[in-house]
Amino acid sequence: MTEHRVLHTAARVTQTVDTWHATTTDGDTAMIALPKTPTIWLVHQPHEHVYWRTAGRRGLTLSLADARQRLAMIQGHRHCPDTAVGVLHAAAGAGHR
Repeated sequence: MTEHRVLHTAARVTQTVDTWHATTTDGDTAMIALPKTPTIWLVHQPHEHVYWRTAGRRGLTLSLADARQRLAMIQGHRHCPDTAVGVLHAAAGAGHR
């Protein structure tokens, strides 16, 4: 299993999610850790969709556009310009479903 850790500012996390979705395959998982927010797992789905799950909660399937909008709302609510956001994407076998 290969894992990649990438740090980005909060303002670029939606662009990072787009890049992640474009460069991964169905079943691959991204973990997004934002400050003061439960961890978010996104599972790559076909046709520009993701399965969104928050730590301790049930998940739901969203379009990539809806996932970007949801991330933007979370960032806007808790935005700090100098805050780093960690995104970890891993092989499908790592599953956090």
